[in-house]
Amino acid sequence: MSHAFFVLSIVRSDIVVTQASTKVKATSTMSPVEELALSPSSSSLTRRSSNNFSFKPDAEKKQPVSLDLGEFAASLDAQSESQPDKKETLSRKEVDLINFFCKPIEFTPDGISYYFKYVYNHPEYVHYLPYSFSHMIQFLEYGTKSGQSEVFAASIVKMFLQKIKAVSYVEAEAFAEFVPKLTQAMKPYLEKKEASFLNEMQVVLKEKLSSIFAKYFSHFQKSPDSFMNSLAEQIAKQTNQSVTKQHVEIAQLKKDVLRFLEMCANKLVWSSKDDLQVWYTCNRLAHECQLCLDQNVLCNTDALDDICWSLIHRFCYFVELSSGSLNKNFYAQVLHDLQTKPLTLVSLEEQEDLMTTKKSHLIMRMQACKDLCGSMNFDMTGMN
Repeated sequence: MSHAFFVLSIVRSDIVVTQASTKVKATSTMSPVEELALSPSSSSLTRRSSNNFSFKPDAEKKQPVSLDLGEFAASLDAQSESQPDKKETLSRKEVDLINFFCKPIEFTPDGISYYFKYVYNHPEYVHYLPYSFSHMIQFLEYGTKSGQSEVFAASIVKMFLQKIKAVSYVEAEAFAEFVPKLTQAMKPYLEKKEASFLNEMQVVLKEKLSSIFAKYFSHFQKSPDSFMNSLAEQIAKQTNQSVTKQHVEIAQLKKDVLRFLEMCANKLVWSSKDDLQVWYTCNRLAHECQLCLDQNVLCNTDALDDICWSLIHRFCYFVELSSGSLNKNFYAQVLHDLQTKPLTLVSLEEQEDLMTTKKSHLIMRMQACKDLCGSMNFDMTGMN
């Protein structure tokens, strides 16, 4: 793991794009992203820091550091000059690389081309993504402002899904901050699709009816009942076809979002130094995914169930690897929360009654890790 990107786990930078709406025509054979690169637009790019949130019930919340990455890199640069022999400081090259990847995307033809050539295709970009998905949010927000459809949103999800496949891990805190932003960024595409459906149906039916009456008006005059029966059948078929197409397109976009979230969840990492904050972050992620479902960005409860199981398995894997470094109170608090609190992480029922529940699975795994940790400490005491 590159040392330059370890520092990103203690800072956060959210990049917000504000600019005039520019329609991008979708009549060519190019992909939505390629069309975006060729569409003229002007942009005003600003950056703001995020409000960090820690899901920590009945306990004092840990306050993560929130600092502009540009300022942070500058402070590291100054520290490097004042303490040249200190191993923890970053080199100028590493600081410059962090600044390079933190730059907001400029949504002009040249800016888009620059992003793909020198940022997206940069070999070190996969080491930056585990700590920040700001570029993905920028693309989705820009697509909303420029009137793009769900096809554009799907292409953006796929574009970053391909990159996530190349990363070896995803930093959990950064991912927890990203999920609610993804939910809000995806909502307009799904809502627009629903809202535009009636207008699209009116246009299609008007054209269909006009064509039928123009061709068969004489038949209508001679046999109105027969004509109206045939017309009703045509309308029913057209409506069914349009509704089916709409449902398929929306469902596919939601499945793409699920694939992305699942891929990230299966690569989550925490620091054992964060101790109980690891447990709270895991619960926070489940809570944010529940909100994602509530906002109709996820398909259904089965999608949320899949994500919760992914979070649970990844959390258990972390605990087993870090059992010797965790505080002795870690297991007691986790077990207490599981037995006394209504946690989203374990609230959904299983598909079959005979399957081990999420709650039971976590309790058994945590108890086993607790017992193993206790026996190891006892053995160490006996040796002393």
